[in-house]
Amino acid sequence: MKVLVTMKFPEEYHGELAKITADYTQAGRGFDGYKLTQEQMIANLQGCDIVLNGVEMIDKAVMEECPELKAIFCGRNEAFASVDIEEATRRKIPVIGCAGRNAVSVAEFTIGLLLSLCKRIALMDYLMKYTDTLVGKEYDDKKQSKEKVSSAWSVDPKGPNAVYGGYPELYGKKFGQIGFGMIGKEVAKRAQAFGMELLISDPFADKDAVKEMEGRVVPLEVLMEQADFISINCNVNKGTIGMVNEEMLSRMKPSAYIINTARAPIMDYDALYRLLKENKIAGAALDVYPIEPLPKNHPLLELPNVVLTPHFAGQSKEITNHMNEMILRDLKLLLSGKRPVNICNPEVLDAFFQENEELLILKTKE
Repeated sequence: MKVLVTMKFPEEYHGELAKITADYTQAGRGFDGYKLTQEQMIANLQGCDIVLNGVEMIDKAVMEECPELKAIFCGRNEAFASVDIEEATRRKIPVIGCAGRNAVSVAEFTIGLLLSLCKRIALMDYLMKYTDTLVGKEYDDKKQSKEKVSSAWSVDPKGPNAVYGGYPELYGKKFGQIGFGMIGKEVAKRAQAFGMELLISDPFADKDAVKEMEGRVVPLEVLMEQADFISINCNVNKGTIGMVNEEMLSRMKPSAYIINTARAPIMDYDALYRLLKENKIAGAALDVYPIEPLPKNHPLLELPNVVLTPHFAGQSKEITNHMNEMILRDLKLLLSGKRPVNICNPEVLDAFFQENEELLILKTKE
């Protein structure tokens, strides 16, 4: 059995794969940092039964030129970003993704953005380090109250406490979770830990998980109207593109905040900008954008009530480990004649098992 590996594949996982097959090679972005072209991908896949893929594209043209390819593993949250799943299904090729590999990373980052935004942490850090707004000041102390306070910053009516204070506490507030999949659940757990009430908008929400977190499933418009903090963590598809539009954003409270660590097409960014600029909503924290990298002159960069990060939420150092553990687990399941956890097209499994008995090398070792 010959395997091509184009995803990141640290040395500590080579032994696990070697127990399955010694005939594997590495190439591509995950190996040397350079993404394979279509022509290079086809050349590297010749004679391969299985590919453990990263960001390289495996489309119809690649599959046509690689007739021996029997299973595709993709180390991305959304396998369809690198694999033509429809074509693979037509060819009875199982596609196994890596959904949830960065769920903890994105969830923690989302809460970090929320705190940085609503507590004005990012703004205070910027003002302290890069301006003279808060440092090197001598505030008027007409009431001679310096000795009565813990910091002279709190004395002057133009000081930071007076100008920037009054931020909201999280405890007891309503947290609106748009999308309740792997990432959404992790975000909701952390929001609940702060003592917030969970409002969930997801037609496919796991009822048991909702009940366990004492959440409440509500229509999107209700969530937008009632939530104090809103996090977008749903997938991009025909049903979610443009879902958080101007009409929905306009339903938000003037005191509410919104965070998007999912994908930009879900939300109307032009409408968001207008509402933020007019202070009709309190603030936004964004990790994804309609154009990436964000242009230098983008209007969002001018707003003080926005925290911006460069599509960075899913970049923890542990993600590579999560990915490899999930892929190797599902590879072993497939080669044991069992259903992989992250199978994208389960309808092809019966045909795969029947037509590729020679690949089920772990089935007899149980």
